[in-house]
Amino acid sequence: MTASEIAIDITRVAGLALLFGAGIPLLFALGMRCMTGDPIRNEQGVIIGDTEASAQMKVLGWTVYAVLAFVILVAITWISKDTLNHYFGWELFGGLSSKH
Repeated sequence: MTASEIAIDITRVAGLALLFGAGIPLLFALGMRCMTGDPIRNEQGVIIGDTEASAQMKVLGWTVYAVLAFVILVAITWISKDTLNHYFGWELFGGLSSKH
C-alpha cells in the first residue's frame, strides 16, 4: 500500500465518520424541531412553552424519524453483513463482502 492509497482511505473513513457522526444527530434534531410549534414567551422574553405543531410538520417529523430509523437499520445490517452471511447464508448486499 502506498502513502497516497493510505491517505485516500483515511479521507474516506473521515468523510463517512463526519457524515454519520454529524448527520444522524442532525436528522434527529430536525425531527424534533418539526414536532414542536413556535415558542411561547412571557413578558421578559423567557420561553415558557411552545404551541402545537401543525399536522404537516408532524408528518414531516415522523418522515424524518422513519428515514433515520431506516439509516440506522441499514448501518447495523451493513456492519453485521459477514456474520449474517456466515451463520444464516444471507447475502444482503449482493457480493459486497469484506473478503479481499
